[in-house]
Amino acid sequence: MMRRLLPIAIVALAACSQQSTEQESADDFAARIGQDGSQQLDPAQPDPDAPNTAQPAPPANVDLTALQQLGDVGGVNLGPRDGGCTLMVGEQEMLIAAAMKDKALPGKAVVRVGSTLVMTDAAIGGLEAVRRGTTFEGEGFKVTVRPAAGDAQSRPANVIVTDAAGKSQTYSGTWICA
Repeated sequence: MMRRLLPIAIVALAACSQQSTEQESADDFAARIGQDGSQQLDPAQPDPDAPNTAQPAPPANVDLTALQQLGDVGGVNLGPRDGGCTLMVGEQEMLIAAAMKDKALPGKAVVRVGSTLVMTDAAIGGLEAVRRGTTFEGEGFKVTVRPAAGDAQSRPANVIVTDAAGKSQTYSGTWICA
């Protein structure tokens, strides 16, 4: 029986070792695995091609008090920093802030409103002010962070977002600082 299987195994091994001399193009590969762009994007999901950089101003005609989950913030530049804090509402990051230790310098934060990442600025006070809670101002709105008293790295916090017309929305979550 071994004599009969040996020739079959040799033929099978030879067939497996033969390689095509043609290289598959990137477009052919994308089409083969279903990534050729022919599928429609799910409108309920964020656009994967949307920029992940922050804008200095929010888009027009959006509810500035309706914070959205930050998502990809890889391209956001909060400038030089010695530390920062994140507001978590449930398991969603809603605000990331950072500052230098120098109390003469302001902090910065990023939020998402109207599906756009928007930069905000705090008054001077440095990292200490960011950690204890401060107000960040953006074009047409402000975000006031009020964490519970203490120095714990993670504390409950309330955040009030107010637009220029005085409309406000409150968020409760956890203020996590590093």
